[in-house]
Amino acid sequence: MGKFKIFTKDLAQDLGAIIENIYDGLYITDKNANTLMINRAYERITGINRGEVVGKNMRDLVSSGIIDRSVSLEVIENRKPVTIVQELRSGKKILVTGNPLFDDESGEIALVVTSVRDITELVDLKDKLHERTLEVNRYLAELDHLKILQGQQKTFITKNKKVFEIMEIAIKAAQFDSNILITGESGVGKGLMAKLIHESSDRRSHPFVVINCAGIPEDLFESELFGYEPGAFSGASAKGKKGLLEVANKGTVFLDEVGDMSLRLQAKLLRVIEEKEMTRLGSTRTVKLDIRIVSATNQDLQGLIEQKKFRQDLFFRLNTIFLTIPPLRERTEDIIPLVQHFTQLLNERYHMEKMLTPQAAQLLMMYHFPGNARELSNIVEQAFLISKKNNIEAVDLPFNVRGFVGSKDLMIEGDARSYNEIIDLMEYKILKHALEKYGSTHKAAKNLKISQSTIVRKMKKLNMKVSDDT
Repeated sequence: MGKFKIFTKDLAQDLGAIIENIYDGLYITDKNANTLMINRAYERITGINRGEVVGKNMRDLVSSGIIDRSVSLEVIENRKPVTIVQELRSGKKILVTGNPLFDDESGEIALVVTSVRDITELVDLKDKLHERTLEVNRYLAELDHLKILQGQQKTFITKNKKVFEIMEIAIKAAQFDSNILITGESGVGKGLMAKLIHESSDRRSHPFVVINCAGIPEDLFESELFGYEPGAFSGASAKGKKGLLEVANKGTVFLDEVGDMSLRLQAKLLRVIEEKEMTRLGSTRTVKLDIRIVSATNQDLQGLIEQKKFRQDLFFRLNTIFLTIPPLRERTEDIIPLVQHFTQLLNERYHMEKMLTPQAAQLLMMYHFPGNARELSNIVEQAFLISKKNNIEAVDLPFNVRGFVGSKDLMIEGDARSYNEIIDLMEYKILKHALEKYGSTHKAAKNLKISQSTIVRKMKKLNMKVSDDT
């Protein structure tokens, strides 16, 4: 045994006393994994009495279930130190480190000395730390959620509770790849909501591609959407072209006014959604796509389905999550914040310091905004540009806004209006009624017994929209 034979009796007794009184548990086996001795600390830590293990082989102790795994056996097999976590029959977990002691003469393992430390409390602390970490992560996620909401206030201005709820749903939905359908009147901010979804998702660093389904001619739409190979058709680029769907790969596709898409293209879009791939015009090779689709429309898609103008199966594919943005007239608390936002942007752009007077703001609060926030933006910009002073007054607002308030008796309000304003208001109401009744300036002119050019001139003067049917 080499050096292990030279211990004196006194030294052995001293070492025995040291081993017995050491705080950590010690477990010593011979080269065959037979248990030679354990100390009191091992008994205390493990609850195992020395009578159960001393003189017994580690293989027998494992098979009998006293311990679940022997570090001594692993040290003998690997001939190097080994550390494991051992679970005892009591359920207690201990950290066990076995070290081989080699005989100098033979170079073989003579003893395996194993130190044992109770880590049950440490494991419990680790589990509690994990729970706390999960809790902190939940708080951080909620904080990020609130930051996103606050950040989006810079682009999607609202104080409306219902719109806030819609934004929260949109941000939660953005964490997944489900398709989203946004409905609402023209100008309510469907595009901004789609952008919010993209910016709140993991796709934010990839493209956000807007496809205006109503603005691209039918004969060009397919090539724009899917792209084409060189020489795919007459006039095609010699290099070919990527389609918008391919450009948007890994990002978000925003299909604006999706209700205007033809049935033929609807069928092709449905295939893209279902199979997550597309084929360029003039090609037989499929291109894999990783895109998230957000759609928007101001039309009643259910009604279009009944009229056989929109595919029901496509509707169900696009409509995994449904969001409806209310019109501005149903959230009048948003009017003034929006006015302030638009005015601030104009002041920054033109290096001015203009602001609306209370009277002008009151008129805007009373207007019904058929064009919603987009119309409000145009109204504020027009008033901003024509106003001669830093205070934008009621008279600077377009006539249709000022005239809308005149639904009461004109003469009752006459003391607050000039003669010309009252005449303009009367003309505005007469022309508006005639155009709504007859449908065109030609028919309105015929029934009012004035020339069509006169009607057009007066409409321009009163800031009324002159349509193409004139």
